[in-house]
Amino acid sequence: MKLLISLAILLCTTAAFGPAIAATGDDNSQELDNIIVTASRSPLAKVNVGSSTTVITYQQIQRRQARYVTDLLRSVPGFSVSHSGTTGSQTQVRVRGAEANHVLVLIDGVRANDPAGGDEFRWELLSTNNVERIEIVRGPQSSLWGSDAVAAVVNVISRSGGNGSTFAGYGEGGSNNTLNAGLNGGTGGDGWSLAYGIERLDTDGTNIARIGDENDDSNMTTGSLSGKYRATDKLSLNLGIRTVDAYSQFDPADFFVTGLPTDGDVSTDSAQTYVQGGVTLSTLDQRILHHVNFRYFDSDNQNLIDGVLDASTASDRRTIAYQADIQLDRNLLSLALEHERTGFQQRGQIVFGDPNQDQETQLNSAIVDFQGKSIARLTWLLGARYDDYSDFDNALTGRLSLAYDLRESTRLRGNVGTGQKAPTFTERFGFFPGQFIGNPDLQPETSTSFDLGIEQMFMDDAIELQLTYFNQDLENEINGFVFDPVTFLFTADNIDGSSSRKGIEFAGRVNIAENVELSAMYTYTDSNEEDGQGAEIRELRRPKHAGSVGGNFRFLDERANLSVVADYGGSRTDIFFPPFPAMSEIVTLDSYWLVELTGAYDISKTVNLFARVANLLDEDYEQIYGYQTPGRSVFAGIRVSFGR
Repeated sequence: MKLLISLAILLCTTAAFGPAIAATGDDNSQELDNIIVTASRSPLAKVNVGSSTTVITYQQIQRRQARYVTDLLRSVPGFSVSHSGTTGSQTQVRVRGAEANHVLVLIDGVRANDPAGGDEFRWELLSTNNVERIEIVRGPQSSLWGSDAVAAVVNVISRSGGNGSTFAGYGEGGSNNTLNAGLNGGTGGDGWSLAYGIERLDTDGTNIARIGDENDDSNMTTGSLSGKYRATDKLSLNLGIRTVDAYSQFDPADFFVTGLPTDGDVSTDSAQTYVQGGVTLSTLDQRILHHVNFRYFDSDNQNLIDGVLDASTASDRRTIAYQADIQLDRNLLSLALEHERTGFQQRGQIVFGDPNQDQETQLNSAIVDFQGKSIARLTWLLGARYDDYSDFDNALTGRLSLAYDLRESTRLRGNVGTGQKAPTFTERFGFFPGQFIGNPDLQPETSTSFDLGIEQMFMDDAIELQLTYFNQDLENEINGFVFDPVTFLFTADNIDGSSSRKGIEFAGRVNIAENVELSAMYTYTDSNEEDGQGAEIRELRRPKHAGSVGGNFRFLDERANLSVVADYGGSRTDIFFPPFPAMSEIVTLDSYWLVELTGAYDISKTVNLFARVANLLDEDYEQIYGYQTPGRSVFAGIRVSFGR
């Protein structure tokens, strides 16, 4: 009911703007597509970035008709996605063979990894609603963004308003009684803009367990609101908020008979809030830009059994930051200071131990980032960051990034840097603090990485090929379940030895004609760690081979669009815990192809019909052992839009 009221209010508000709606062009879209805001502390042209990057644009999101960001990440070099079942179920993303909490996610610049979930990002809570673009920077980025940015940074950037008014509404329905509807738009004038979006996704889902007939349903409501105001030529302000409220059922494990998921009434109710606000002041004829920002993240996760609350976790993070961008001829020096306070709460029933706890940590950081452009055809980025933690060892990280135009159609890239992952609250205090021995000597996990790449263009940029080699070593990996034979309690400790990840990424794009585009991606990943005896073993849930091929065809005077994407997930290992007293065992999951077909047709300038078929081949596959995934699904809908 709240959603319907909100949709009605937005619809009425937009109708009031109706007479003022005027078509506006996307003259700046091409220019914006060539700017990366995540690869440095200040925006940088894509050609000047030495790291391996991918940008997913609004147009690409619409062509794929993706409802979740992870549907798009399967086609990104170096990325591996693992779903624990159906739509809305727990989802993990690993990049270049790293851990799931070694990927930092930013929502409009707000750190979005959840301290209440082991510092992993909750990918199942991220829809594409009102998303303008997704910037992906692979390789170590801790010198820019701190902890968690070990393997990559994913920055999700919301749509913003502009001159005039825009409005779009859509509705979609399909398999598994899925309903999806949303409104978004914006308005603005001279020096100000406002953008909004709201979406509801509801599905009966499919059965996660291998046996049984109980479908696991889910729903999610996402809302966003942002505004910008230029008070003077030198002073501007911005404010943004994004909220998510989600519910999903899942099947518990049968610990007594099969060790696999079985039908049961277990669910998670989650809510997340992201807030960011900032002020930018220009001084000395715009040679120095001052930025003051406030960012806030809040999460609340409740686990229910038979509809009754069983346990909950919550976290909040507040960040205050100041940054000065100093123009030095063609070069740019950025100096930044940040203060961050993070809280963690856990509640649950006292059975084997007391899980109830309230914890807090603080962090002060200093960042230096230099963009060197004074040498012809060469851009070099040099940065360092010092993180001063309140409760454990501090961390110093750095990076050097090079981009060199060998000739007009050939670009060489190189990147070397260090990354760090701070201990999680669970690694520091355990699930049951009274039965856990905190380790005051615990250190952040650290990594050293480098990658080398080449980008080659042919036939006036009609063909683009990219090839990258990457190599990363991880040390001080934390084991949060170390048994102490003296006290018979558990503790956490840094593991001796290291794990290594190396591989090759390839991406290609070919414009056969103005209306036909083909693309391909392939990633080879060799990810190993040392076991207790010092021997190298393959890390779990990391496929050695992954890839994607796709094509897009526009026809009927570009009023119609047809897109097909085939994502390949190679075989991977996982761990299976059979019922006691049997020991755990390593199992192998088969490779699979996921083919998706989408089509759209513009009935008029304002009305668009669309349809898509997910898992077209009805592939039977698992990304996590024992958790079934959806079969072939068909969806169709209509979109109405006005303005630009």
